[in-house]
Amino acid sequence: MSYRNNNYKEDYVRRHNINSKRPSNVTVIPREKEYVENTIKRFMRKVKKSGIADEFRKRRFFEKPSIKKRRKSKQREARLRKLQAKGQI
Repeated sequence: MSYRNNNYKEDYVRRHNINSKRPSNVTVIPREKEYVENTIKRFMRKVKKSGIADEFRKRRFFEKPSIKKRRKSKQREARLRKLQAKGQI
């Protein structure tokens, strides 16, 4: 008798986000007669837009759940204050 449930593989995929819609890698193919500097700039732009660098910086050190919760609540309050200052709320 097996102790694992039948959906073990599906649970693993769901927990580890293997089949995510967002790709985890960024590729840039150099265009014809394009300078290397421009190719690097396009690559850096794509990395910034995808948020890979921010995610790396965020995950570099472990953040306790309580501190993460506190940080998110402070961000939420700042966002609300900003909207109130604009008069949208």
